[in-house]
Amino acid sequence: MKRSGLMLLAATVAAAVSAVAAAADGGPSPGVSWGWNGVLAPGHETRYVAIPSNRVTVVEVVRVLGGRVLRWTSIRGTYGIPLVTLFGGAGGLSHDGKMLVLASQTGLPGSHAVTRFVALNTRTLRANPVISLRGSFSFDGLSPDASTLYLIQYTSAQDYNRYRVRAYDLAARSLVPGAIVDKREPDEAMAGVPVDRATTVDGRWAYTLYARQGQAPFVHALDTVKREAYCIDLPLRLSQQRQMRLKLSFHGATELRVRAGRATLATVDMEKLEARNG
Repeated sequence: MKRSGLMLLAATVAAAVSAVAAAADGGPSPGVSWGWNGVLAPGHETRYVAIPSNRVTVVEVVRVLGGRVLRWTSIRGTYGIPLVTLFGGAGGLSHDGKMLVLASQTGLPGSHAVTRFVALNTRTLRANPVISLRGSFSFDGLSPDASTLYLIQYTSAQDYNRYRVRAYDLAARSLVPGAIVDKREPDEAMAGVPVDRATTVDGRWAYTLYARQGQAPFVHALDTVKREAYCIDLPLRLSQQRQMRLKLSFHGATELRVRAGRATLATVDMEKLEARNG
């Protein structure tokens, strides 16, 4: 490899490490992905990759085996594939693979913050009109029919770990009034760092594992059809560093396991929306 190539690789790795470090320190959202692995399409035969270049973003459909670019388009502005976890879990693709949502970088919460999203038809790669929202937002999920876009809204410039879940009606092109909160604990503010995500096979439920400093981790269960959410505290006493190594996996149709390596530390009953040890 030429020296210039080595220098570029080193700079790219350093940038990736810096991005993860910034998120770990509480920066708004896990960020967006430029290039790299993008997001896999259903069937895992192709992936979508976003590459910013000279005030436009090139969106490529890339074959997984061999890396051949099958199709591409360009859209005005700088966007990336939205990430839903701190460690690179990608989102933005609808359950049926027909819509891809790209996001701008999430700015710091404040009066001048503006966040933009753009949805593309994956068959034609045509972009819908840009969604421009005042405030600091990041992508969180899509309903299975791609009618509702779920967003994380960051509410504090002093504490980036404070946020709320919002719904955006794509047909009406407007935010749905109010936040989506756990009705069992409507006054409890969400706080934490997203470290893993598991989505049911029908695309309806998105479960996100959050690590917290000085508190137990929790699973945020988002019903993307009914626009409801539940926060499930886990019965675990772990440092935030150890919490950030936990993983989610489904066991059967009714259980979600929280694992550290091969060990199951806690199990979430997906019907009762409760957690137990082991």
